[in-house]
Amino acid sequence: MNRTRAELATAVRPFAPGGRLLPAHIPAFDVLADVLGLPADAAAPAAPAAQVGLSPADFASEAARLSCSVAQIRAVWEVESGGGYFSDVRAAILDLDGPGGFIDGPNLPKILFEAHVFDRQTGGRFSAVAPNLSSPRWNRALYVGGVAEWERLYRAMALDRTAALMSASAGGPQIMGFNYALAGFDTVEAFWSAMKRSERDQLAAFGSFILNSKLGPALRKISNVHADCVPFASGYNGTGYAANEYHVKIARAHAKWTS
Repeated sequence: MNRTRAELATAVRPFAPGGRLLPAHIPAFDVLADVLGLPADAAAPAAPAAQVGLSPADFASEAARLSCSVAQIRAVWEVESGGGYFSDVRAAILDLDGPGGFIDGPNLPKILFEAHVFDRQTGGRFSAVAPNLSSPRWNRALYVGGVAEWERLYRAMALDRTAALMSASAGGPQIMGFNYALAGFDTVEAFWSAMKRSERDQLAAFGSFILNSKLGPALRKISNVHADCVPFASGYNGTGYAANEYHVKIARAHAKWTS
């Protein structure tokens, strides 16, 4: 049977420091592959560039779909993420699974991995071996923030791929993976493909989530007044909204977009 360099990479990756093949390892890897007589692999196709950013027309179209104002959507978008993508993705993050893998750049959607959700999704199977990824209770200290959240997601995917994808929020609206059906997708994999593809896909997912979650009336109540934003903040972010002052932040953002 003919073996490939990609198969060799899969075989030796677990023995690399941290389980990662980094650019510094490539010369030695190529020497080993040449000694074994493995032919050079065809270059992996580049991932399509993610479509970053939204136009006024994009917001206006979704506002019409939801029968709300553009400012109401923009307020939520700003508070949830300030924009759907990281544009400063470090090479070490992209090298976690290489070109053409699940993590491929140069832009990646903003995410936040939730260890308590992963623990719930997996029945606590990994809380002893990976306490930074699986925790029975929410713990702010487990967040690493920024693009490094992708490494947490990747490590969790190695333990249980589907559960990991269910356990992170993604994109401009920061929709949790386990809400993939409410966001309009048949599978969580399809949800993540869309979140990585474009911010327009993220906006459409937000619209579907609002409609399917019956949050339209609450969204349409958003105004510059804090109290008016409570129904949406509690419905969208849960009982912790008050401690994080989501309703205050949404009202403030709405005032910005209506000024």
